[in-house]
Amino acid sequence: MVPLMVITDSLVEIPPKIITREAVRAVVIHENLILLMYSNTDQMYGTPGGGIILNESKFDTLHRELLEEIGATQVKIIENLGYTEEIRESRSLYGKVAKIITDYYHVDVMHFISSKLEDYEEEMGLIPMWVKIDEAIRQNQKIRKSLNLTKINFYYTQTEMLKYIKSRFGL
Repeated sequence: MVPLMVITDSLVEIPPKIITREAVRAVVIHENLILLMYSNTDQMYGTPGGGIILNESKFDTLHRELLEEIGATQVKIIENLGYTEEIRESRSLYGKVAKIITDYYHVDVMHFISSKLEDYEEEMGLIPMWVKIDEAIRQNQKIRKSLNLTKINFYYTQTEMLKYIKSRFGL
């Protein structure tokens, strides 16, 4: 499968040996709204999901992350949309430069319960929210611009993915 995006931050020094981190993220759409995680700390939106842990399959990770972040107990995977590759500083790896490969899945959630965020997610003030995709894109761009962010980060990639999702699904 061809990647949806390959992004390399030209402002970071790429070490000879680079850490690779794999992740999965979900695209949940209902009635022209998308379910995103809003960070009260960062004031930006991102798709629900997270990193794959040792001996965990992509599907197990997707189900675990969706249960934790949005309280999804019944998930139907509609399709694998593709993946992104990024080389950038990783927030979860405390600023180390990493290659992050993220698979994106279009999913439908049939049943929700209360989410059970991890401590660091609580600290970020993560809240699942149904939003219009244009609102999320505008908010992410506004905050990135106001902070004068020059390095590529999670929200840069998320904003580019939201643009792709908008086009792909006609939102």
